[in-house]
Amino acid sequence: MLNGCEDMSTNVFANIAEQDSGSCQGDLSYIGFGDMLLFRDVDIAPLETLLERCRLVSFVAGDLLLDPSKGNEFFYLILDGGVSIYLDNPSDKPEDKAIAMLSVGECVGEMSMFDGKNPSAFVQANDSVRVLAMDNSTLWEMIDLSHGLARNLLYLLSKKVRMGNGAVTDSIQRQEKHKKAATCDSLTGLHNRRWLDELLLRLKGKALGDLSPLCLMMLDIDHFKKFNDNYGHQTGDEVLKKVASVMQYRLRPNDMVCRYGGEEFIVILPSSSMAAAKRIAERLREGIEEESMMHNNLPLSPVTISIGIAQWEEGQQIDQLIADADAALYQAKAQGRNQYCCAS
Repeated sequence: MLNGCEDMSTNVFANIAEQDSGSCQGDLSYIGFGDMLLFRDVDIAPLETLLERCRLVSFVAGDLLLDPSKGNEFFYLILDGGVSIYLDNPSDKPEDKAIAMLSVGECVGEMSMFDGKNPSAFVQANDSVRVLAMDNSTLWEMIDLSHGLARNLLYLLSKKVRMGNGAVTDSIQRQEKHKKAATCDSLTGLHNRRWLDELLLRLKGKALGDLSPLCLMMLDIDHFKKFNDNYGHQTGDEVLKKVASVMQYRLRPNDMVCRYGGEEFIVILPSSSMAAAKRIAERLREGIEEESMMHNNLPLSPVTISIGIAQWEEGQQIDQLIADADAALYQAKAQGRNQYCCAS
């Protein structure tokens, strides 16, 4: 009945081997099968002979009932205690949280029994756990003998699938959240320099014809240092956030903007001629200059920006395009600020 137990974990083998000489015969009376979902509305009498072939197995806290690195030959019905399910080995990553916890009446091991593959997750005993261990042939005989048990087992499996889908969804959402946090400027909510570097890496050495006509703008807040020096860094942060908000409101949906560093920003304008880029630059300049800012209930001097614009030429590398826009920005600042200039 228990041939092949050597493939299981040492703890499991020790527990089962220690009780190998006995069976469930005489011990079934204390088990309230009717209260367990697997046997709900199921006539137990025809299944008693099969149940007597099972083993009562005990685990202590920390024991692994299932291990993805090892095969599994048993279906476990939890009679006492509880277990936790982990995607990674809890011994290697004790800080990881369990994706689910199961208690009396629930079962583990059925999926690996059905598909013949190793378990997909680690199952660890939370405390003293007592289970009914059923081998593959006994489980299938029970399914063939009782449609009610088969129905209940299908329901339990559907819960496991839903639980697994939930764990996958949560994992994806966490990954997306971390990715967004890594590429988002926490102060302004715009893309950050890391996002831009990743974008430029994808564009570097590749034709930009699909985005053509393409323009790029470099923006700089005029005399930004005075806001920090005269009113404090908190006011300077508010200026940055206000400028970012105006840009998000006045740019088109497919335009891409990021905080390049400090008070500098880069805007990528796909499908935009130089004429269109000029109109957008003027819209941004006017919108930011018109935005009122307060400090201690008193109005601040108007916030203005200088802008450099460059248009991509066929065969040009993206690095050179940024350099051209940066040179145009310095020209705008040299000519008095609060204006845009275009790269020649």
